[in-house]
Amino acid sequence: MNHQILEELLSIARDPYPKVRDWKRRTKGRIIGSTLADVPEELIHAAGLLPFTILGTNKPILKASTHLPDNACSQARSDLELVLTYQRDFFDGYVLPQVDDTTQHLSDIWRRNVPWDFFESFLLPRQVDRPSARQWLLDETLRLKGSLESLTEREISEEGLWESIGLYNQNRRHLRRLYEMKRRYSHLLGNRAFFDIIKSSMWWPKEEHNRLLEGFISSIEEADLMGKREEGIRVVLSGIVWEPPEIMDILDEVGLKVVGDDLCVGWRYIDPDSEPNGDPLRAIVDRHFRKGPFTPIYDKGNRVFENLLDLVTQKGAHGVIYLHIKFNESQDYDLPDLMEDMERERIPLFVVETEYQTTHLAGLRTRIQAFAESLMEK
Repeated sequence: MNHQILEELLSIARDPYPKVRDWKRRTKGRIIGSTLADVPEELIHAAGLLPFTILGTNKPILKASTHLPDNACSQARSDLELVLTYQRDFFDGYVLPQVDDTTQHLSDIWRRNVPWDFFESFLLPRQVDRPSARQWLLDETLRLKGSLESLTEREISEEGLWESIGLYNQNRRHLRRLYEMKRRYSHLLGNRAFFDIIKSSMWWPKEEHNRLLEGFISSIEEADLMGKREEGIRVVLSGIVWEPPEIMDILDEVGLKVVGDDLCVGWRYIDPDSEPNGDPLRAIVDRHFRKGPFTPIYDKGNRVFENLLDLVTQKGAHGVIYLHIKFNESQDYDLPDLMEDMERERIPLFVVETEYQTTHLAGLRTRIQAFAESLMEK
């Protein structure tokens, strides 16, 4: 296994800003930041720009509290803090999706207080089962395309957009392949390392990231290190993000193997692909409606639970760990029903309340260890 490539991927994930700044200096490229989730990165890439997913900061909150109350979503406050204090001059523009009340207000606050050369709000349909939702998203995507063309003073051609779509599809396929390796042979790659690699793909140019993934996957296959399949305590992760990142370290330490997830910084980012036929804008829109559930978006039925039930069954998981971002309103609404549904199906569910600036994790480690032991007894 090529440890040099692995270390390069992990270094991007754990502190991307120096490396991406160097890329920007070398290439004279421009960076467009977006918060989670569902901004069409392929469109930004086809405009000749680097899409960069903003995932907040675990450094202290110094300025965001003057704009957002302390009981606002921890993720929203951390995202705002990142661009107000720690990376104020890093981005050349922003595309901020609006999926709930918090992100709508955040977009207005951002526009007024953060320096920008380019700013767009991206209004995603919240009720995706409505007949008008698909046309709404197509119109929004067309509008964003026009704004990006005005910024770059270049047309986003159909051919160029298909090339970007192909590049992103390839990246997702590599990451899904790596996920399968991780599921089957956990001694090759722990939870933290694998999910860090997904993070790195949200920050590094896809052309380079694909090259690194291809080399890393080939080195695993050629070395024939996989050996026999390992068993263990298998869990499914549910939520939006895994912050603070030490949560994954704890799962590794106590011997829990993540075999499936519905995270925005996980499976939901790497599946599905865009179908390579027809109109590229419609292909991007169609992909959105085939993605896994996302808690602020409403769909027919209890889709979050139904998706988790399928994951537990398909992956042979022993239980579910739900990562609940403190004060996230959509998760607050979903969680009571999810707990009731899991209890009815007799699926062990452990809820972890997370906050970006959490530093004391000893108590959490003890609780996760106890959950792991309870699964071993079943």
